[in-house]
Amino acid sequence: MPRPTRFSLSTPTKAAAVLVSALTVAALTVGSAGAAPVSAAQGSVDGTIGTGTSTCSWTDGVTSDTAPNTLTLDRSTVNTPGGNLSCSGISGVLNNDPTVSFDDAAGTATVDLLDVSVTVIGIACRYQAVDMAAERDGDTRDYAATAEVPLHTGSFFCPSTVSIDTTFSFR
Repeated sequence: MPRPTRFSLSTPTKAAAVLVSALTVAALTVGSAGAAPVSAAQGSVDGTIGTGTSTCSWTDGVTSDTAPNTLTLDRSTVNTPGGNLSCSGISGVLNNDPTVSFDDAAGTATVDLLDVSVTVIGIACRYQAVDMAAERDGDTRDYAATAEVPLHTGSFFCPSTVSIDTTFSFR
């Protein structure tokens, strides 16, 4: 799979917006609003989202089921303090528990709603993406996406859209 093109950010505000978008794409890999139910088929997901020199990542986000079953990502297992989301130079939050569905014939994973907020130097930007798709790497449960994510709410300092690159690995 070709590596996505990266770009440099010129301001901290743009960096924050990009990471918010990245978190939104991260949500792309998991469930719907509300807490994810824990079941015998519980799975996990690791992810990395970035643009330019800014990157956010986490490991062991809890999902309500395992791929290729439709599943929900529990945001409390990604966001701190319950999760280990780590970003450089900004703070990010996944605002919802996204639902992810898989189409193995097409090699895709689609998230119903991805809702993320990013704050940089006190400027908060909230981005939402609907029905975002990521492509699978061969027969693995590793997915990658490059996406333009629109601003939902925020200051006029927030970019109206941000471009992000992300990878997810379901277990």
